[in-house]
Amino acid sequence: MAFTIYGPGIRDNVLVENLLRDRNVEAVDAVTAARPVAEGEQDSEKSGAQQQLARSFANRAYRSTTELPREREPAIRAHQIMTSPVITVPMDISIRDAWNIFRERRFRSLPVVDAVGKIIGIVSDRDLLRYAAVTGNIPPYGEDSEQASTPIEPLVSKKVLTATPDTEIRTIARLMFEQRVGVMPIVDQYENLVGIITRSDILRTLVNQAPLELWV
Repeated sequence: MAFTIYGPGIRDNVLVENLLRDRNVEAVDAVTAARPVAEGEQDSEKSGAQQQLARSFANRAYRSTTELPREREPAIRAHQIMTSPVITVPMDISIRDAWNIFRERRFRSLPVVDAVGKIIGIVSDRDLLRYAAVTGNIPPYGEDSEQASTPIEPLVSKKVLTATPDTEIRTIARLMFEQRVGVMPIVDQYENLVGIITRSDILRTLVNQAPLELWV
């Protein structure tokens, strides 16, 4: 298997082995063999203080083995990888203000909520770019522009696919792929927006935590 590196005037295939850290065992220097300790010799050669110190080191070493940090658990449910709290926008936000949020925060999608915080739609940066291409009104938009007073409602996708915090990540990934959506809002039992998962979250989890075999 090889990866390809691209750059100005560069197209170079690199074997995956060359990209991974070399984990070979390094050679060690020879040491002088230690003299076996005869029975009873150890106690006679060590003072009481030395023996107490040795026991202290031994006890500390034992405790350290029982206090090792827990290994990371595999990410299985949505609540383990979702982003929370979620930045949202109202339906009456202007196209200009929405564009500024996308530009400053580098989001790809924003949940649109009603007056009580229930999700009612999704608006994406592609929706705003499509609007700019169709109308010929190219951002940035000034304070006196038409877009400063035009709400985003006509651009909002009002059919939103959501999941719950205990939904399996595997299921979310499959739905996002099959439905061709880049974001999955996470709602609780009362339909309150509690988090959001993006394609980047799925990929980050796959790279950092999940066994690859589980995602085949």
